Parts: sequence; C-alpha cells; structure tokens
Amino acid sequence: MTKKFISILAIIVLAVCLVSGGCVPPDKEELQSWQDLLKIKPDEETTDTTDSAVDLENNTNGDLADNAEKITVDLYFISPDGKNLVMENRAIVKQEGIARSTIEELIKGPQKQENLSVFPDGTRLLDINIKPDGRCIVDLSSELTAVSNEHQEKLMLYALVNTLGQFPTVQEVEILINGQKVDSIAGYIDVSAPLKPDYSI
Repeated sequence: MTKKFISILAIIVLAVCLVSGGCVPPDKEELQSWQDLLKIKPDEETTDTTDSAVDLENNTNGDLADNAEKITVDLYFISPDGKNLVMENRAIVKQEGIARSTIEELIKGPQKQENLSVFPDGTRLLDINIKPDGRCIVDLSSELTAVSNEHQEKLMLYALVNTLGQFPTVQEVEILINGQKVDSIAGYIDVSAPLKPDYSI
C-alpha cells in the first residue's frame, strides 16, 4: 500500500512539474524569456510593428495603450551639465523586438527637461540585429555623425551601448552607418570593434 501511494504521489508531482512549465532553473527560464522578447521580426513585419506602435500612441481613447502589457527599460541621456550620462526609466509596450522599441525611445529623447538628448537631430534607427553570441548590430542613419567633439561622441556611443547592455542577451554592440562598417562615427572614438557597456561614464 505504501509503495502504491508513493508511486501515485511521484506521478502527481511529475505531472504538476510538466504542467507548470517544466523543472528548468529560473535563471534559464528568464534568459529564454528575454531571448524571445528580443527577437527581431523579419523586415516585412517591421513596418507592421512600427505601425502598431504609432497606432498605440495616436489612439485618442488610449484603450489599447492602457491595456497593453508594459515593461520598464533604462534609457541613458546626457546630464544637465553635459559631463556624464544619467539614467531614465521608461515604460514601453512589451512586445517582440523590444530592443528596437527601446532604441527608438532613446532616439526620441529624454522626458526630464533638464536632461539632454544623445543623438543629433534626424538620427534614425535603420536596423538592429542580436546575434546568438551576444553581439548586437545597430545600423543608424548618417545624421549620427553630426557630433562636434570627442566628449559628445563618447557620451552618445555609450548611451546607446549602455542602454542595450541592460538586456541579458546583449554583451557588446557593433555600430553601422547606413549599413556600412566604420572605424569612427565622427573621427574621435574607435568603433571598428564592438563596444562593451561602461556604466562609469
């Protein structure tokens, strides 16, 4: 009787384990969740994602935006004195391709009036791709090159890299201009190799 009871109990525990999503350690589940969230949709679907985001912003009733699940991301901007980077938290719609949405929010600029935008006017995100090895390739428009000095270029680059570095699947960032590899954005900082986050800046 005892053996039969133990067998039944073992079957119940196994069934509960399977139904609840398996006995995978939480850290692996969390990493898998981020990987799914950071997936970049194919080009033909990119427009649909953008249009959906625009629809959410322009929805006068705000019903869709209010009901959509949100995620809080960290965005880095230039401090009021222009010396270093400061972080702002922003809630955005949780959807596939969250890295793209995050950088688009970074390009929009800070919500706090005292903080300064990191990108020159007109800068656009052309593409973003996260590789399995943790390298994130970001393609930006040529307006990015309109920085006036080395300090400004450094803050701009690390605002981008540090923002992307918050995601567990991103280890380093490679920057392209109009789809082309470059040695430097404006002649000051070497970007011929991928950059790693530096939160001391």
